[in-house]
Amino acid sequence: MTDADVHEGPVHDDEAAHDPDEEVQPWRHSEVTLTLLFPPFPDPDVTEREPLPAHDPVRARRVVEELGTVAEVLQELPERPVGELAWPSVRADLDFVAVGCWGDVVMVFEPALGSDLLCDAMTAEVARQRARHPEARIVGSVELDYGNRYLEEQVLLPTGEEVFAGGWDCDDEDAWSFVGDPQEVLRALGVDRRTAVEVGFDLDAEPCDRTWSDLGVLALGWHRRPAGGVERRHVSSFRVRRSQEGADNLAEVWFPRF
Repeated sequence: MTDADVHEGPVHDDEAAHDPDEEVQPWRHSEVTLTLLFPPFPDPDVTEREPLPAHDPVRARRVVEELGTVAEVLQELPERPVGELAWPSVRADLDFVAVGCWGDVVMVFEPALGSDLLCDAMTAEVARQRARHPEARIVGSVELDYGNRYLEEQVLLPTGEEVFAGGWDCDDEDAWSFVGDPQEVLRALGVDRRTAVEVGFDLDAEPCDRTWSDLGVLALGWHRRPAGGVERRHVSSFRVRRSQEGADNLAEVWFPRF
């Protein structure tokens, strides 16, 4: 059973006019995540960190209720591993948000934060989270596959360093948007260029050819986690009623604009 199988009717006023089985445009291996890492931050010189602690479902519900894209939680579904989350394929799947809370890590799987250079959904939520949690490292990561992929990475550190990179994988550098200095981010993280290259982020590559998502990996310390990462960690899944902002974001990114 997929999340869409428990869909029980419109979750936003505009939805009643739409077919819940309408297919979304981005392909199924698209991914949109917002992750917060709270102090104490990992020592960059420690080669392997302890496994993440168990999921906290009470905290997860608080997190989803605070999102700007959510007006109300309608239903809480049984927990499941991250690796079993199904990414949206039809409109009804967009009613669901998953949240993992593992000790100092909060990870949100939220299709309404999908962005492109015409929609700034992730940027808006990152700013909201920064105002609420100035002590956290925040990473917003978007990969939307329409045949050509839109890629976006935002990394914000509590010490003030931040980076934004966004663009289409088919475009050259002039069509991408860049803000901030990734070298300053690495310096603030205590990560040297060699370690960054080993993880996959190469400052010597052309900006539009860099794997910007690996800068997020470095900021979160995922490269020091035991093998398997978060795939086996449990998350809470929620069926939600969308705020106007959330509904507008979904219409912009997941369905034809024209």
